[in-house]
Amino acid sequence: FTVQGKVRSLKVLASWLFSECYTPDNLLANVKLPKVPNNIVEPLTDNEIESLVSAQNPLTAIGCRNIAILTTFLDTGIRLSELSSLSFENAHIEEGYLKVTGKGNKERIVPIGSLAQKTLWRYVFHFRPQPVTGSDNFLFLTLEGSCLSSNAIKLILNRWGKRAGVPRLHAHLCRHSYATNFLTHRCGDVFRLQQILGHTTLQMVG
Repeated sequence: FTVQGKVRSLKVLASWLFSECYTPDNLLANVKLPKVPNNIVEPLTDNEIESLVSAQNPLTAIGCRNIAILTTFLDTGIRLSELSSLSFENAHIEEGYLKVTGKGNKERIVPIGSLAQKTLWRYVFHFRPQPVTGSDNFLFLTLEGSCLSSNAIKLILNRWGKRAGVPRLHAHLCRHSYATNFLTHRCGDVFRLQQILGHTTLQMVG
């Protein structure tokens, strides 16, 4: 609970107490919600990304997979749930795009660059195990070949970030970093970014 959330709950309670005649007045009617600080989230720096990659061994199954996951996050801006649910058949690596399923079960095409293509090919050709079952045919799998859940990826990023000296690492930071770099390096306009991220409004892009 944030401070604002607690005050909001107290105001609801005070309003209910007044409506049920437990109090003569709505005691908190004039209490304003505290302002939420509008902190600017800095994207991952080149040094942070280098530290993260250096903390993994690309010659091992885990290291190669994890680097491919991070590269995909940073190169596409897709959500955690979209990455974990990405099927192998929807990863068009050679053609340079992924078909992801976003919020509201909406599908969209997300382009990938040459670096992401290389890391994904390396993972697929050398380290990706055979799926345990047909329903486990996701792009990213556990070492045993089963689904790598969103919670598992969260845990991987959390431990990895702490070990690499980048404790702020999480999937949404990668998404934010992608969006920032997209606009900073003028890869396209804000409308194109909106399409790639799967946002319904331009306000959400900001």
